[in-house]
Amino acid sequence: MDSAGQTVREYLRVSSDRSGTGKSPGQQHEEMVATAKQKGWLVHSRPYEDTDRSASRYTKKVREGFTDLLDDLEAGNFGADILGLWESSRGSRRTGEWIDLIELCAKQGVGIWVLTHGRVYDPTNARDRRSLREDASDAEYESDKTSERLLRDVRANAMKGRPHGKNLYGYERLYDKHTRDLLEVIEHPDQGPVVREAARRVLAGETYYAIARDFNVQGIPARRPKFNPQREVMGWTAPAVKQMLTMPAYAGLRQHQGEVLEDVDTIWPTLIDRDSWHKLQAVMAGRSKLKGNHWETKYLLTGIAVCGECGNNTRTGKQNAGRRQYDKVTGEKLPLATYKIYTCLGTPGKKGFHVAMRLEFLDELVTEVVLARIKRPDFLAQIGQADQGVDTVRAELLQEIEGHRKWLEEVHQLAMETKNLTMLSQQEQQVRPLIDAAQKKLESLAQTDPLVIKLAGADDIDASWQEMSVMDQRQVIRLLVVPKINRMPDSRKGRKGIYPDRVDFAWR
Repeated sequence: MDSAGQTVREYLRVSSDRSGTGKSPGQQHEEMVATAKQKGWLVHSRPYEDTDRSASRYTKKVREGFTDLLDDLEAGNFGADILGLWESSRGSRRTGEWIDLIELCAKQGVGIWVLTHGRVYDPTNARDRRSLREDASDAEYESDKTSERLLRDVRANAMKGRPHGKNLYGYERLYDKHTRDLLEVIEHPDQGPVVREAARRVLAGETYYAIARDFNVQGIPARRPKFNPQREVMGWTAPAVKQMLTMPAYAGLRQHQGEVLEDVDTIWPTLIDRDSWHKLQAVMAGRSKLKGNHWETKYLLTGIAVCGECGNNTRTGKQNAGRRQYDKVTGEKLPLATYKIYTCLGTPGKKGFHVAMRLEFLDELVTEVVLARIKRPDFLAQIGQADQGVDTVRAELLQEIEGHRKWLEEVHQLAMETKNLTMLSQQEQQVRPLIDAAQKKLESLAQTDPLVIKLAGADDIDASWQEMSVMDQRQVIRLLVVPKINRMPDSRKGRKGIYPDRVDFAWR
């Protein structure tokens, strides 16, 4: 099979090509072309090629070029007499794949040229077949040893608290100029404060969207734009803020194969203390259970209120307000007056919808009911998961707060009757800190988002609600309740104004 005039078609592969130029396959091609010309062979104009693709059984990437090679051999479309490889391991480091390749080459009468071996193997020859199989077995064995060594190294690095993989946003790695060994991991002067600020603001009750919007307004560069140029165009997004804050490394924690190693001391500085990080994960986990996205919207209940008939989310739409009107002078048609409504999405694949309600009516009703619930004295004691021990403490704290408040009311009444404002001031200074301390304990037991706790603790809840953005108001509602819009009963059809009974509230 080593005679002149035959055609060779190459399979070129490199496991890692960080430059992205395909330099290694290019070098393979140049030398194989030069050698083929010396032998009097023609070189096929379209080689098979896989750049940045491992051939071991540990790879997760598909080798498109290798797949095309097998498909063409199977279909008889290889178009050459010889398959050219730089070395046998370039073909595959998996014995099973090698055997498939050998069988297909034998079936089509295609020789296998391994340049580094200086010969062409005949896959129909028993001795040549054995040599190729032994090469495959040796390549797989070397691949397995390399994988085991890397796993040991990664585990050892994890137990030493050393980083692995790409540099994490918020940090900067310092390397030895000559050996390129990692010397130190330090806080990035620009990115570190961004991580801390995002964590602080989520714990203070702000939404991911509000934080991302503010970062973009400030002109803070997006995370990892050099790895994903699209991120530079998009800037910060709500999912990007959330994903960043899930990283255990910011709390000085090393993660290995999905396991967080709590007892390992890491070599990088902590950006978020561990107590705050664990609290942050609880807050974000609570938000993750909610339906709906965190993209900007103009309306309070879009995607939050649901249809009482089918359970589908709602969207906003328009409804005609009365009959067509005409200009009294010209008689021309005037534009139809409309108003905004919330309407359910209907049944998938079918026309129409089940319920609709005027937007301002539902907004007003839901806001009134939600704020009334938050204003209840026992609000913080009632929200969250039921737990007998926690519920007992909540009840005791609530009783303590109520006792202090009643005492101050009595003191206030007595001070007014006796005109002794000094007594009132003294009691306020003594009792008010006790109320605040009990309130903080109650808040710490409330199993809900800091945004809700912050609103519940405001001196003027109505005023605080008005100062909130629509996105924050939506977040509070989403955390507390699911409004369900039911059909208007026949007895109410045609009447104007809000009808509260057609809305049910499923409290969380």
